[in-house]
Amino acid sequence: MTSSGTAASFLLLLALVMVVATADYYVPPPPSTPTPSQPYVPPTTFTSPVKTPYLPKPNTDIAIEGFIFCKSGNETYPIQGAKVNVVCPIVDSYGKLVAKATLLSYPTDLKGYFYFLTYGLSHKLKSIKCCKVKLQSSPVSTCKTPTNVNKGVTGATLSSDSSKFISRDNLSLYTLPPFYFSSPVLSPKPVY
Repeated sequence: MTSSGTAASFLLLLALVMVVATADYYVPPPPSTPTPSQPYVPPTTFTSPVKTPYLPKPNTDIAIEGFIFCKSGNETYPIQGAKVNVVCPIVDSYGKLVAKATLLSYPTDLKGYFYFLTYGLSHKLKSIKCCKVKLQSSPVSTCKTPTNVNKGVTGATLSSDSSKFISRDNLSLYTLPPFYFSSPVLSPKPVY
């Protein structure tokens, strides 16, 4: 063999060694699935060393909503500025009447809608079912007579059928049917 043949063999051997050395022989590891002997442990997360104290939610507040209209002959329209009041008996542990809480609503808006919160009233009552909502006043001089439609005069009770709980506000909302004022009924003048 000649020196050129040895050199060529040597170069070929060197090239083969380089190819083998630089080849990518990565073999991925088998997937790690939990086996019965190895239960799955989730990755640890950071937990604050400060504990949040338990704060009980306060009693739910009560909100009341509804509409007030004027019924004059065949015409019905909303009354802006009308009010209702809420009367709730407060009884002691023996069931004896101690006081009556009376709350006046905000005036109705342009559409005759009223909405008000009875702040803290739920803390003083045993049952909201004893409360009554009544018509209070109308700013319309031609429509000031309260009617008993939907118990606007005798008092509509707040029932669980007309309520829904609003969790984000911790609030029980009672929706009442519409109340009506009417024009005063003029008695006919006697004819002599």
